[in-house]
Amino acid sequence: MGSHRIAALELDEERLAADLTVSEGFAYNDSYADFVSTGLLRSTMLWNGTGTLDESALGDYEGTARPTPHGLALPYISELIATLFRTEHMKFARFMRLAPGSVYVPHRDFLELKEDMLRIHLPVQTDDNVYASEENTVFRMRRGELWRLDATRTHSVGSFSEADRVHIICDFTAEHVEQVLAVDVTPDPDIPEANIAARPPLRDAGRQALIGLGGVLDARNYQDIQTLLIKQHFLTDVSGDEVFTLLKEIAAAGGHEELLKRATRHEEYCMVRR
Repeated sequence: MGSHRIAALELDEERLAADLTVSEGFAYNDSYADFVSTGLLRSTMLWNGTGTLDESALGDYEGTARPTPHGLALPYISELIATLFRTEHMKFARFMRLAPGSVYVPHRDFLELKEDMLRIHLPVQTDDNVYASEENTVFRMRRGELWRLDATRTHSVGSFSEADRVHIICDFTAEHVEQVLAVDVTPDPDIPEANIAARPPLRDAGRQALIGLGGVLDARNYQDIQTLLIKQHFLTDVSGDEVFTLLKEIAAAGGHEELLKRATRHEEYCMVRR
C-alpha cells in the first residue's frame, strides 16, 4: 500500500468548531465535479500559488504556496497547517466538503502535472460510514488522523453518511512524508487493521446479475449504473479498477457500442491522461 496513517492528533474542539462554522459561509467551487458519480463535492483553496481564490484547480507553478482569504479566515486550521508541515514544500491546501451519499469515480491524480506530488489528508468532520479506497483496499480515515494518500494509485471515496465529510487536503512537492512533516512522529508503515473495512466477495451470481444490467442500460441510466458499481466497490471485494471493467462489460453485453466508447474514454481520462 502506498497510503498509510501518519499520526492521530488531538484537536482543539472549540477552535475547530469555530473554523467549521466560518467555513459554512465560504464560496465553494466544483472544480472536481468530473470525479463525482453522484452527490456533491465542493472545495476551496486555503493555500495556493497566487494566494487568491481564483486559482481553484491543481497546476504546476514555481515557488511555494501562499494563504488565500479563506485560509486566513480559518485561524486554527491555518495554525495546524503551519505547525504540522514544512510549508516551503507545500503547493496547495484545500478545504473539501463531500455531501452525504456522494461517491467518487475511481481515478488517479497528478496525471496533468509535471512534478511528483505527495498528498496528505486531515479529516476534521467524518464518521465510520465514510470510506476511502486504494485499489482493492477500503478503509476509514477517522477524524483527527493525519494520512498520506497515494493519489497516483487508483482511489475513490464513498459516503454512506448523513453528514458532510470535511477534509483538509495538502499537496507537496516531495518524495517522502518525512520531508514535509514539521513534527516528530513515526508514521505507521501501513493502514491499521482497525481502519480497514471488511467486505465479502462478489460471488459469480452477483457478478452475472450486474452484467445482466446490459439489458436495461441506456444513456438515461448510465450514470446510475456507474454509481451502483462504485458502491459495489465499497460493499464487496471489487477493486476500483474493476468498476470500469464491469461498466464496459455491461455495455458490451447489452450491445451498447456508444456507451462502451463513453466508458472507455472516461476510464482513460480518470486513469491514464487528461
